Parts: sequence; C-alpha cells; structure tokens
Amino acid sequence: MDRTDFNKFDGLFWRTLALSLPKEGVASCFPDEPARLNRLIEVRWPHGPKCSNCGNTGISWIKSRSLFQCQQCRHQFSATSGTALHRSRLSLGIWFGATEAIIQYRNSSFIGEDMPAHALAQNFNMQYGSARRMRKIINAEIVRGDAGVLLPAIRVESEEDARF
Repeated sequence: MDRTDFNKFDGLFWRTLALSLPKEGVASCFPDEPARLNRLIEVRWPHGPKCSNCGNTGISWIKSRSLFQCQQCRHQFSATSGTALHRSRLSLGIWFGATEAIIQYRNSSFIGEDMPAHALAQNFNMQYGSARRMRKIINAEIVRGDAGVLLPAIRVESEEDARF
C-alpha cells in the first residue's frame, strides 16, 4: 500500500471518529463535572463499579473524597484509577474537550496533521508542556479505541445508530 492509500484510510478513520461525537458538542452533552464523572463510570463499568483490588461489586461511594470504597477489602479507588487519567490534576471537562478538539482538528486537516500543542494550550488555558503531554495521552487513547476510556466516554450513540 502506498502513502496515498494510507492517507485515504487515515482520513476515513478521523472522519468516522468525528461523526461519532455528539452533534451538539461534548460540552453541551456533558455540561458539568458530575455528568462527566457519571459518564466515565458508566463507560468504565457498564454493570456498576467493582473493586480493582479484589473484584468485589459491593462498593460504596465516599462523597467527601470522591472515591469508591470496597465493602469487602476496604480498598479505595477513583473512577480514573488504572486509566490514562489517573492522578491528573486537570478536570474531566478539559480532557473531554481536548479529545473532541483533537479529533475535530485532525478530521478537518487536509494533510492529516495533529493539532499543535500550542493551539491546545491556548484553547484550554494551560501550559505548553501540559498540552504536549495531554496530546500524547489522548492520541494513545484514540489508537487504543474502545480499550481506553476517553474515546468511548465522549462518543454518543444516537437512536438511529442503535437500530443498525
């Protein structure tokens, strides 16, 4: 396969990703941090949270610390534990928005280039180094597809898609 064929497939990949995003935008679909957290939990554990230590499904929520606690082994964990977002100081809103921005930029780019880190930093009011690291993490998550949590969290299946 030559380079032009690869560019066609790459463009198709990014176009498909862009079409799977909410039409009204990720920010309006998940307007606040609790909505984004609930979406992340729903994507990560479709049948409810389970302990990352022992696998128990008896989990309680510690509201003051925004953590889950296993009722069996008492292990505490967050919704982002064990993911690319673990220990991030950035809000889920920034992660969701940046993921959408990178997909939209890559889809609209004629030569398939990645969103510049300085543009990401400027759009989300962050340091250049943080934007570079974030872009690297998001691109790795996109390559992983449904194995990651960011991409499935911002993608919304419409009722029309569900019929097919």
